[in-house]
Amino acid sequence: IRPYRCELCEKAFTQRCSLESHLRKIHGVAQQYAYRQRRSKIFVCEDCGFTSSRPDDYFQHMRQRHPGSPALRRYYRKHTHEQGAPNTTEHKITPLVLYPHTRYFI
Repeated sequence: IRPYRCELCEKAFTQRCSLESHLRKIHGVAQQYAYRQRRSKIFVCEDCGFTSSRPDDYFQHMRQRHPGSPALRRYYRKHTHEQGAPNTTEHKITPLVLYPHTRYFI
């Protein structure tokens, strides 16, 4: 999935810096902004190619269209961990519960 498209020749890139390099080297177009200026992040759906510059729109799309997506699970895992989810043993599954018939610990 290549969200950054050259308007001069329709070649596409996965990263904005690659498009800028292409424009400078192939078409002689000067860079449009300073190097230190922060670029907006584009969220790209790995499943269907949907793009959004707003994370809320992207995750709403993911919840509605791809509820079982690994990307959505990673997002929830990361944000649940960052927000200080309870770290108690009552929420954990122990190897004994997973494999009660074995003597081995995983």
